[in-house]
Amino acid sequence: MRLRVGIIGCGRMASSIEDEVQGKQRGGLVLPYCHAGAYARVEETEMVAACDVMEDKLQVFLKRWSVPRGYADFRELIDKERPDILSITTRPEQRAEVMVYAAEHGVKGMYAEKPLCCSLEEADAIRAAFERHGVFLEFGPMRRNWAVFRQARQIAASGELGGLRSAVGFAGNSIGGHFLDTLLYLLGDPEPVSIRGTLDTLHPAEGDSSKLRFVKDTGILSALVEFHTGTPLHVAGTGKNGEYEVVCEKGILRIQNDGECLSVRRQDGRNPAYDPLPVQPVTHWSGTERKVRELVESIRTGRPGVSNLRATLLGTEIGFGLYESHLQGGVAVKPPIPNRNRWVSSW
Repeated sequence: MRLRVGIIGCGRMASSIEDEVQGKQRGGLVLPYCHAGAYARVEETEMVAACDVMEDKLQVFLKRWSVPRGYADFRELIDKERPDILSITTRPEQRAEVMVYAAEHGVKGMYAEKPLCCSLEEADAIRAAFERHGVFLEFGPMRRNWAVFRQARQIAASGELGGLRSAVGFAGNSIGGHFLDTLLYLLGDPEPVSIRGTLDTLHPAEGDSSKLRFVKDTGILSALVEFHTGTPLHVAGTGKNGEYEVVCEKGILRIQNDGECLSVRRQDGRNPAYDPLPVQPVTHWSGTERKVRELVESIRTGRPGVSNLRATLLGTEIGFGLYESHLQGGVAVKPPIPNRNRWVSSW
């Protein structure tokens, strides 16, 4: 029996992003990219209903993907359709409410777009609901589901370049999701023990002087996140997107052009120089399809996938930790991060 899928939010990531990106960029992206495209590809799933508060957007989605029923209220969809899987592609301000309600009303797995939510209070509520009801999460950031990033992680973890030392990123936002999630994955999702950083221009809500409400996320200028493993995460805010480095005891991996390819250099045993190593070519695949297949597998086997709840909450904690550090003048802060009602919308 196929798993029943409901889609909450019928816009860009649910449906139409395919029209923007096809044939227009290099890197690790392979279609299908939108949620509906992946469910249409995965034979173990069936889209039974969708929800959007905008009737015209809902109708376009239902027709495009041959989904039989539409709703304006996500609660009604969940209560009537009893989906096994829910995709949440709404604005970030709405995600926590949907996810908590769905977890409490029988949904087994959710594929939620990034960012997860707008505050650590919301993240805590999602954690509590998911853990209480045994719900699996697949989180929107894509790169840990792309072929080259998985190849880099496998090489780094294999020990062939010696022990893992650190990961470095060159441009990304704090709350947005993609950037920190990628660096965490390359390090193996360790537990943070210290977070410090500085951010670009902040965007506080009009008239708000509390430093607790920001209407838009901002870029990271610098960051040092230390973990219990002793393998830190560094951010050098160069403004150059799509490249990441993993430093090992005896080698360096560089992910190039947003997952297009991987270069590996190993230290010459006689001196400090690094020489290039041959890298096996990979076959690129759809990260979105991979996410859906891994969510189906989690529901069927009880084993979390790669983009799981724990890893997602680690990245969320670090992102808000960077806000806390920046607002305190760049000092190190330790999890759990205070001011858990600080609110940031990444859009």
